[in-house]
Amino acid sequence: MAMLDDNKKIGIGLCGIGLICMTLGVCLLCERTFLALGNVSFLLGLGLLLGPSKAVRFFVRKEKWKGSSAYFLGIGLIIWGWSVVGFILEMYGVWKLFAAFLPNVITSVKMAVPGASTVLNMWPLSLMCSYVNDQRRLPM
Repeated sequence: MAMLDDNKKIGIGLCGIGLICMTLGVCLLCERTFLALGNVSFLLGLGLLLGPSKAVRFFVRKEKWKGSSAYFLGIGLIIWGWSVVGFILEMYGVWKLFAAFLPNVITSVKMAVPGASTVLNMWPLSLMCSYVNDQRRLPM
């Protein structure tokens, strides 16, 4: 396995902190501070993980304009004070931006994390995983 440089390690950590803060924000009924903190740390982590120029190119690609605009508008609404509406809009943007990666992520988690395949094969999660894998389309 290839070694990760320090920026990628910090980027993975910041993305993880961002996801934890987002989860806490949702569990605390769309707490605005945790959602905003999670968004900022996730974006910083993505910038460190991919590199600044690749991260910007990812968000400004022509075919990803719906997802990018929904994501950043959702962040703006969360900061403005409309946490629930902003979070829903942001999740739509995340789905549009990252839906192509989800089957690969699920497969990697099942293989790399001990016990994850057992948990992901249980009833409610297995339905979601099969739905995500069925959404994979081949480019024509």
